[in-house]
Amino acid sequence: MNKVGNKTKGILLAIIGAIFWGGSGVCAQYIMQNKGASTGWLVSVRMLFAGILILFYLYFSQKNKLFTILKNKKDMLSTLIFSVFGVIFLQYAFFAAIKVSNAATATILQYLSPIFIVIYFIFESKKIPNVMSMISIALSLFGTALLVTKGDFGTLSISVLGLFWGLMAGFFGAFYIIQPRRIMAKYGTTTIIGWGMFFGGLLFQLYHPIWKDVPELDLQTFGLVCFIVVFGTILSYICLLKSTRYIPAQFSSLLTSFEPLSSALFSSLFLGVVILPIEIISMVIIIFSVFLLSRNSDM
Repeated sequence: MNKVGNKTKGILLAIIGAIFWGGSGVCAQYIMQNKGASTGWLVSVRMLFAGILILFYLYFSQKNKLFTILKNKKDMLSTLIFSVFGVIFLQYAFFAAIKVSNAATATILQYLSPIFIVIYFIFESKKIPNVMSMISIALSLFGTALLVTKGDFGTLSISVLGLFWGLMAGFFGAFYIIQPRRIMAKYGTTTIIGWGMFFGGLLFQLYHPIWKDVPELDLQTFGLVCFIVVFGTILSYICLLKSTRYIPAQFSSLLTSFEPLSSALFSSLFLGVVILPIEIISMVIIIFSVFLLSRNSDM
């Protein structure tokens, strides 16, 4: 395939992966609002079954490498830390934000994770951030303020809990990217994600087992849960990962802007959520701030 074809394929993969993630949030909102699903139950099911399916895939594709990490105590500890803070906390914060606000708001707040990453590297390097980083951070803060106040800066248009869990989703989304870099370089991204999901799912059973608070399990609920696990988690991740084979990682990460956009569109089409012009403006500002970061090589 020629370079143009490869680039097109990479772009499509990144967009499809982002749309799957955005769609999974809308599915989760529908199940929680209409089928009585709790945040804990959804997190429990999503992590455990996504982890199992990814490990099954790895078992048949690279059996010899799958269990290597279990023999290294240091790497196992790092994986468990990733499971708790990078998987459990991220998933729970994201679904909790959806529960107390809506899928579109939760997704755009989680999209702030690159800003948290930049802030982390500023403190790690102990360097004064460059102008582009400062502009990006300022824009993201302004966009977030618009999103949560609808332009009336004297009041919050979403609950304090909604804002808290949305920002926590962004924070732990940054942790998800930063913390496992060493072990991902050593064992591969898919392996760490698989074990991270699996261990996270097992550990979360201690807090909320999958048989507790089971919602109305009709055919519709089952189909939506399958979409969340298979398309919104596994295939979303695989598409975004494979897109980096054809396009630069920075370009791929920029295309994840389709996550909040698709979430807003699906929320409007299928859940009847009214997206106000001020909310669209705030999304554009936040997405543009991340775009500036992706263009800034000296962060």
